[in-house]
Amino acid sequence: MKLLFKFRLIICLTFEIVISSLVANAQLSEKGLPESFRIEQKRAIVIPTLILDSVDVQKMLEEDKKFRIDNRYGVVRPYSIDLKKAGTQTVDPGKGTIWQFKIESKDAYSLGIFFKTYYLPKGASVFIYDSSHTLIRGAFTQKNNNDNNQLPIAEFPGKNLIIEYFEPPSAEFAGELVLGSVSQAYSNFDSSATTRIGINCLQGDNWKVEKTCVCLMTFNDSRYSYFCSGVLINNTKEDETPYFLTANHCISTESEANTLVTYFNYENSTCSSNDASKNQSLAGATFKSGSSYSDFSLLLLKEYPPTEYNPFYAGWDATGNAPSSEVGIHHPQGTPKCIAIDLNPATNYPYSVQWKDNNGAVISTTLANTHWQVQFDQGATEEGSSGSPLFDQNKRIVGQLHGGTNPKALYGKLSLSWNYNASFDKQLAHWLDPDNTTKILDGTGKLAPIANFHVQMQQVCGNNPVLFSDESTHNPTAWLWKISPSSYRYTNGTDSTSQNPQISFLKDGYYSITLFASNKFGTNEMIQKNYIQVKSKLDVKFLQAQRDSVVCGCNLNSFPLVATGAFLYDFKVGQAEMIDTKVSSDTLFMTLSSSANGASSFDTWVKVTGTFGACTASDSILLHVIIQPNDNIAHAARLSLGRNTGFSNQCATVQKNEPFPSSSGCDVVNNWCPDTTGSKNVLNNSIWFTFISPSSGWVTISTSGFDDQIALYQASSINSLMSGYSNQYQMLAANDNRTSSDKTALIENLKLEPEKQYWLQVDGNNGAYGDLEIDLLSNSLEVYPNPSSGIFNIIVSNPVEGSAEVSIFDLNGRKLLSKLENVSINSNKFTIDLSSLRKGIYLLNVRMNGSNLSKKLVLF
Repeated sequence: MKLLFKFRLIICLTFEIVISSLVANAQLSEKGLPESFRIEQKRAIVIPTLILDSVDVQKMLEEDKKFRIDNRYGVVRPYSIDLKKAGTQTVDPGKGTIWQFKIESKDAYSLGIFFKTYYLPKGASVFIYDSSHTLIRGAFTQKNNNDNNQLPIAEFPGKNLIIEYFEPPSAEFAGELVLGSVSQAYSNFDSSATTRIGINCLQGDNWKVEKTCVCLMTFNDSRYSYFCSGVLINNTKEDETPYFLTANHCISTESEANTLVTYFNYENSTCSSNDASKNQSLAGATFKSGSSYSDFSLLLLKEYPPTEYNPFYAGWDATGNAPSSEVGIHHPQGTPKCIAIDLNPATNYPYSVQWKDNNGAVISTTLANTHWQVQFDQGATEEGSSGSPLFDQNKRIVGQLHGGTNPKALYGKLSLSWNYNASFDKQLAHWLDPDNTTKILDGTGKLAPIANFHVQMQQVCGNNPVLFSDESTHNPTAWLWKISPSSYRYTNGTDSTSQNPQISFLKDGYYSITLFASNKFGTNEMIQKNYIQVKSKLDVKFLQAQRDSVVCGCNLNSFPLVATGAFLYDFKVGQAEMIDTKVSSDTLFMTLSSSANGASSFDTWVKVTGTFGACTASDSILLHVIIQPNDNIAHAARLSLGRNTGFSNQCATVQKNEPFPSSSGCDVVNNWCPDTTGSKNVLNNSIWFTFISPSSGWVTISTSGFDDQIALYQASSINSLMSGYSNQYQMLAANDNRTSSDKTALIENLKLEPEKQYWLQVDGNNGAYGDLEIDLLSNSLEVYPNPSSGIFNIIVSNPVEGSAEVSIFDLNGRKLLSKLENVSINSNKFTIDLSSLRKGIYLLNVRMNGSNLSKKLVLF
């Protein structure tokens, strides 16, 4: 039978209003006090206040109850408030400037704020505190800067908060702090269930190390705030990259991931206590991959879990072997961490599942054999457990919770999330095992550092400082550098114990570098022999680019060319009017300019000149930019009867609303082959042609050159054909494989309306491309111009090569001219000169291969 599980997005959270001690480190931050607490005010400061629109709490709660929205706890309001413009400004002479801004709510149990712009210079700080100064968060500093300059802040209990930004007078740049949204929690969930087993009850004694990998998580979708569970997961490099696994129905977009807050070690200290704390959290993540097929999402946290969080990176088993027993660790209803235990083997769930809301509407469908079914003997999962890991008997992750009905739970299989989909953004394998080495890995935690470092350049110019950047993992606290030979010196105040020293090398040659990295768990060394080469001449070049390279014009959209071998780079581009450029450090980004619209393929050179101190060198490459003129249907190439050559679909693209046939089978009439690769589409790189049907109406279309697929359309206009509505055009015929062994396409003996316009679409099967020939065949006779002053162009189309007897008669039936023409697919056009005849009407007759074709000619 097929089970229809009621599905609830497992994303809501309990927030208790807790009056804390003066400083609460509820997020990765530095200790300290707001600067305003340190100065003596001569007068009361009036702080500008944003009074939030009231939330109809009762209405929201009734709506949640009516529609069984068990996952929603807050309403998000969008704002765009520059704290340096909207806040009150106080100058502390000699120390810096303070900006303060207040937010108040009448209804909220807690407030969540999201900075859509967060970019602080060194020495600047942000604090969040309530009006009574009893609860303080911060300081958030330059260390919280990230690639997209955004920062979510963990929920702040209470109905008001003050944001305070401090910037020193000597800041290297002006900091930016813009409030993007505020969440008001209208629910104060405090649910309990007799089936819950706290992680620090007796059943969790065997999980004291691994339990720290599981986190409570909160986020928003720009309208409401939610919660789920998730887990830190190990990778084969074991370098503590903070990958975070959860459910796709929890987070599936980059914008949602940016708002993520993960809460570590949110658990009661004993089985009977109620002392769980949310004082260890991290902010923000990027979305790396995900799929609804097995309901997984892999995120990358923007902050590394510090040592004091005691993070554990869980191992995994992607073999697909059924575990003999299972454990689920989760945060049911957003409450402190719990454990559930199944002493029996997990079973493969052999049915498809329709996930429904409580109104019976189908939200999504997952296929058979994509999930593990678990029936826990002790404990149970609930709303809020979604995304939590399922561990096997070896304490390795084999899936993450999708949903289900207690006591049965369905977990998306890690083995299918692994590499079922070939696209990197829909699989785990590329991120967790990029070198394809194993499908089984144990977890890791509490380790000595793994020493690692890098430099911007390994070929350097002598007597110029080279910055060495420490990349050791597991939070080292001490460093020691050793270099051989000894012809070097430390510069800019650094020495052999600096984390990131600057070193000048004095003589040409090779230098070996050793780094010792230490923490309280031990010491590790990295030795790089002959790592640095010092020479007076640099080796500047473009990475991953041939000197003679082909690039598709459609790919010239911030197309990167990366240079190496120098410290500073200068780029020059030929055909500058065709290409817009942007330079960022060692990378040139190239974009096809507006003046290239409708242009044909062209060549351009790119040159880079790199310098390092007094050393300089250059490199250049030639780019062949391929632009398909008939990629767009508006520029469809005109076909004539006979053989048409000189076409290719290399670098062609798919237009919006471009039609294509069904894909029921390679040999099915009017169908194309289905995509069997999992990474290509049915329609991939199409080009377009148009023709006027011959007077006979009969045509045969034959292609050769590569594995193509074709379709023929009739429409009143291009706009109708590209409207996206199938009732505005008609697909007349389609073919993929003409035979089981011949992958080219053929449409044979198709009857069309004479002298009407038609459109032919040619695409590569599963992304194939190459040079193309099209034979447009018909037993027909075409003449142009007609009327004519003397010269008539004749096109004779016949499926079989042969001799054509061409005759001219007057209206009395007298033959005035006769000649033979050899006609083939490649040669079917010739001319007749009637300028010596009187003006009037004549009859053209062509006899070929047993058939007679006639046309009236008008001579003027």
